[in-house]
Amino acid sequence: MLTNPDETLIVSSLGWVEKGSLWTLDTRTDRIDILKLSDANYLSLHDSNSEYFSVVHHYDGKKLLITAHSFEAPNEAMSKAVFNEGATSIEGDKEVWKKLPKAYVAYLQYPSKSDSFLLYIDMVRPELQLIDLDWYDSSYDKDYQGVIGAVEVPGTSQLIISVQRDSNPILYDLEERKVIRKLSLAERHGNPTLKFRRMANELWADDYDTILSIDPNYWKVKKYMHLQGAAKGAMQFIGNYKDETLCAVARPFSADVVAIDTTRFKITHCAKIGRQPLEVALLSDGRVYSRDWKTGEMLKGKLKRKWFA
Repeated sequence: MLTNPDETLIVSSLGWVEKGSLWTLDTRTDRIDILKLSDANYLSLHDSNSEYFSVVHHYDGKKLLITAHSFEAPNEAMSKAVFNEGATSIEGDKEVWKKLPKAYVAYLQYPSKSDSFLLYIDMVRPELQLIDLDWYDSSYDKDYQGVIGAVEVPGTSQLIISVQRDSNPILYDLEERKVIRKLSLAERHGNPTLKFRRMANELWADDYDTILSIDPNYWKVKKYMHLQGAAKGAMQFIGNYKDETLCAVARPFSADVVAIDTTRFKITHCAKIGRQPLEVALLSDGRVYSRDWKTGEMLKGKLKRKWFA
């Protein structure tokens, strides 16, 4: 879930529910709208901590779109980076990409190769570059382990690229096109989501049922916490999370959202919202919005302090 700077609009898209559409929520009225963007199989949304966000439109591999949007008019594409049967182009307002993430990953089909690629929007030219991930080889079970995310390391030419069911994201040098090292998470073999904090020099990551704080100076785990207990011997995953002063984490198997104090690394608040919350948006007034994992229905609550935390 993405939230605009003044917290009046939340944007989401669950592929198994909306497919090529956006789900939007006006937090002043709780009005929900569905905005169709394309006929893609599913969308992935990318935040920029600004008034803009980007959307990757995933098709069958022969075609891919990355579109730039404003929260003011989320249904309108300000610019498009296009891959279509091997050819690439950027259309529309190219300057907007300066305010958006530059690195993305997707499955693409070439006549010579069908695989996961890194897509990078180079603002010098500008152009959409397709980068072969030669390290993503037969050591991975590609039917089971797809490349799922790339996050830019602030102030460097490095990226961290994550793979499904793998606890060792790749630290990758974009300029030299080579792997620097593998990072180590919690060995829970989840689908890691990686986020650099804006107000502290920390990388936060989730690894199935565990959330971690990592020191980017040495790429070592500083702190970690298991957030979802096991049921009948089987691990249960946590949902998405959002962080700054409080890191809100959706727990679909506990029917709640918990908030971690990012300084103390301790759960200090909780909102019991029912169902199976998967995504989460935390507003500054303590309101929590989420969506049910299976149906996509809106869930809502308010954080309450855990006084013995």
